[in-house]
This record gives sequence, C-alpha cells and structure tokens, in this order.
Amino acid sequence: MNTGFDDNSFDAVTCTHVYEHVPDSEQLVKEIYRVLKPGGFCYFSAGNRFVLMEPHYRLPLLSVIPKKLAHYYIRWTGKADFYYENHRSLWGLRRLIRDFELHDYTLEVIRDPVKYHATEMVRPGTLKQLVALSVLKAMYGICPTYIWILRKHL
Repeated sequence: MNTGFDDNSFDAVTCTHVYEHVPDSEQLVKEIYRVLKPGGFCYFSAGNRFVLMEPHYRLPLLSVIPKKLAHYYIRWTGKADFYYENHRSLWGLRRLIRDFELHDYTLEVIRDPVKYHATEMVRPGTLKQLVALSVLKAMYGICPTYIWILRKHL
C-alpha cells in the first residue's frame, strides 16, 4: 500500500492473489504503478468475484452475495467472524488496472500448461482442459482466476 521505495525503482513486481486482501485495492495498484520503472512489468494473478466456490473459505457463492449477507453467512458456518475479502469482477479488475497495458495469459496457460508449468492444475489433452477452454472462451467473465502481465507505459 505504501512501500517507501522511490518512484520507478523496479523492473518487475509480482502481485499474486493479493488485491482482495488489502483495504484499498486502488491504492495497492497505484503503488505498484508508482514503483515500476517505465516499461516495467507486474505479474498480476487475481481471483474473480463471480465464482461458484469462494476459494478462501470454500463456501458456495460467498463472494457473489452482498457483503452484509456474506458476513452473516460466514458467521453462520463458523468459518470466521466476518468476510473481509473484497473480490472484483472481470470488469472491476480491468478498471483497477486501467493505467497499465494488459497482456492476458489466462487462456494461453490453459491451452499450453506444459509451457507455463501449470500441469498440476490442468493436464494437457484431458477432458478438463477441453471443457475449461470451451467454457472460458464462451464465458470469460466467470473465469475463477485471471493471469495477467501488466506493463507500465514508457
């Protein structure tokens, strides 16, 4: 949120499933932009709000329902006292990173998991890979995780 590093300090930054855990994701992304050198890159992987199973608490539709209901739901299940994560939709994520040039690798990683060392998630030539590619091509907005490279403009 406030690293204390000078402007334009880094060639690369990683931000792996972090944005939903901070109090202000806009500030997080501004800080990444600030510390990156012009032309620098950020590996940005991000979970989607619209998923069937919320990944942190393994509760169906937790991230989809309104926040006030999510607090009751998570308390009722005994998983936590309140639901603090703030997931965004695909469109909200795109607004969040709007100052960057976006290079989307999400489908490419599923298409070629060997090249991207992702075979623990998707094995090549399986029905799971075929279904994932088909569904995500048709309904990219419900992809559970996006894998993006963000580039700060020169």
